[in-house]
Amino acid sequence: MICRVLALMASTSFIVAMSSCATTEEDAREVTGFEALTGPYLGQKPPGSEPELFLPGLVSTHDMEGCVAFLDEGKVLLFFGNQRGTLYTYENDGKWISPQKAPFQNTYGSGITDFTVGPDGRTVYFQSGRPTTPEDARRDANIWTVEWTGSGWTEPLPLPPPANNDDNSELYPAVSEDGSVYFFTRSQLDPTGDIYRSRFVNGSYLAGERLEFPVNTSYYEVDPVVAPDGSYLLFGSARPGGFSLNDLYVSFRQVDGSWSHPHNVGKKINELIFAIRMSVTPDGKYFFFLSQRPTPISKGESVHSPMAERWGDSDVYWMDTGFIEELERKFRDKKCAAEAIRDQYDENGLEAALEKLNELVSDDNYYFEFSEMLILCGSMIESGELVDAERFYEALLEAFPDELRIKHGYAVAHILNGSTQKGLELLKDVWTQYPSTKPSLSLMMLSFQLFTKSKDEDALEVVEFGAREIGTFNAHIELAEAHTRLGNKEQAIQSCKKTLELKPNFAEALELLEKLEQQ
Repeated sequence: MICRVLALMASTSFIVAMSSCATTEEDAREVTGFEALTGPYLGQKPPGSEPELFLPGLVSTHDMEGCVAFLDEGKVLLFFGNQRGTLYTYENDGKWISPQKAPFQNTYGSGITDFTVGPDGRTVYFQSGRPTTPEDARRDANIWTVEWTGSGWTEPLPLPPPANNDDNSELYPAVSEDGSVYFFTRSQLDPTGDIYRSRFVNGSYLAGERLEFPVNTSYYEVDPVVAPDGSYLLFGSARPGGFSLNDLYVSFRQVDGSWSHPHNVGKKINELIFAIRMSVTPDGKYFFFLSQRPTPISKGESVHSPMAERWGDSDVYWMDTGFIEELERKFRDKKCAAEAIRDQYDENGLEAALEKLNELVSDDNYYFEFSEMLILCGSMIESGELVDAERFYEALLEAFPDELRIKHGYAVAHILNGSTQKGLELLKDVWTQYPSTKPSLSLMMLSFQLFTKSKDEDALEVVEFGAREIGTFNAHIELAEAHTRLGNKEQAIQSCKKTLELKPNFAEALELLEKLEQQ
């Protein structure tokens, strides 16, 4: 299983792993309850500044939901669910029709159809592993387009090369007002994931170019979404110093066309493990995202969703985009303190960096972004400057009240930059002090990043730590899959059996155990 999950994670961010099946027409007909809804956005009251669960029981269910997008001024809804696949519904004579299977549903690879909507509000950009030509035998993901006609869809068309290329999969495409396509992919430079842009110039797409730091880092960056007017770029990142292990960040377009240092969008959104699969409505008013936060709101009858059973379900939330405007106003005329501190460290060493840190803490002309401060810590650790890293970390704790983010980020920086044992010791201390930060899913993300960088033994150490310290069935199946990946058959069998002790008849453990015993 770990090979399958890691392959899926390698092609997109984690939640792509939530499906390996496509919906059927019968599945689509089972999605009922939409016919009583009327008006734009299915008649839902527009949200305010707080995230609200979107259409519980209809879109947000006990399944694991994925992408959501509105088209045609809010009169068409396209959405994805683990068990239901990619569905669409639209307003017809004032009422919404029962959701139907999207004809461009991806039936290749994982069955996932990740999508966003272009600035025109009618064109859907999606990823698919289908062949781009009859002779195409590859199964990498490429960017495709399809257009809403008012009552149906045009035939899907792939973007021409070099926007799509043979070297990498192009994933989670998003389009700016000038036609440029943003997507993420893996590369030799960063095997975990980076954000690229294919410019649209004189009617043609140029080869994809990797966005530079500080958008991309040595940690993974995924799921780019561009503002309808091109003024900001939203994306997910596993850089240390966030509120979870995959936070949302926003960068703003500068006068020279570059992107600003990213800003964490805050705890309100980034409060639980994953907040990904974003979209912004074409009018720029509403922001949708996927989250695993618990909710007391009823979401209808339970459905059998293997990935939700293993990791918990995910739901669709929406809110107005005022928080983005607020961040832009807050930081518009300020400079990035982390950049100035990093420059001092590179040029003059630790003492100069600490002096600059103390100088800028009270300077209103600068802002502090913890992720970049912890990235600097990670660089110190990676280069073997452990004393510098420890002193800089202690200075951060003394200067700022955000103890959890700093301690957690410092542990992650150790784990991912060559001092795994030290990092796990620190993480255990964080869990002791903040028990709510102890989900096994977070360790899966850490081990994934290590596996993709061929740090297999470090990755195994992380998974073993999860099985030992958390001890849940999903922590033990992760350990079984890690041992399988590394060829440790007997250890994998033992971990499968432990999984089944904790969760009898768990299908994934039974399947893996059978395969191992037949070898």
